[in-house]
Amino acid sequence: MRQRRYVFVDVDTQRDFLDPDGSLSIEGAAAIRPNLARLTAFARDQRIPVIATACAHDRDEPDPEPFPEHCIVGTPGADRIEETDWPGSLVIGPDDHFEPPSTVPEHLTIQKRRYNFFSHPEAARVISWYGRSEPTFVVYGVATDNCVACAVRGLRDRGYRVVVVTDAIEAVDPTASEAVLAEFDRLGVERTTTEAVCGGLWLEPARR
Repeated sequence: MRQRRYVFVDVDTQRDFLDPDGSLSIEGAAAIRPNLARLTAFARDQRIPVIATACAHDRDEPDPEPFPEHCIVGTPGADRIEETDWPGSLVIGPDDHFEPPSTVPEHLTIQKRRYNFFSHPEAARVISWYGRSEPTFVVYGVATDNCVACAVRGLRDRGYRVVVVTDAIEAVDPTASEAVLAEFDRLGVERTTTEAVCGGLWLEPARR
């Protein structure tokens, strides 16, 4: 992998989505877990900063989207899976203000009440702070047709380079995957694989 500026974006890799008994378990998600583990280990080894998004709901404040109860704060289902867990992450709660630290944290978690990452009132400010050095944002996680798609669209709307790791994402509706990826292509998003990122086969994305 060429040495340049990257930021990994780990979208909602939480137990309620990725564990077989999770309340919103995504069929086929087990297949991407080894790749999620490899990307996480690579970020640690290469000191690549990670922005992790996380659904964070309260029982007395239901999810405004029409989904079953999931990712209730304080329950195991809201935790990240073992493959992407990062002890010591800097956590920004759903109502927290983002105060830029003196140095870029290894791992930052943004908790959100809606599936769109940019619904968090501080999300755009966080991305702008990370984007000062014009990095490439490398996106993976779940679900392709919901939270991943929103994160990718939001990043491209703001003019950033975006790469999607296609073997480290999974859709709620598998039949929607190709249409979403085709949309990403139209938006100027690069596609890559876990092996290309972690195995030294990385091709630096061209400017769009």
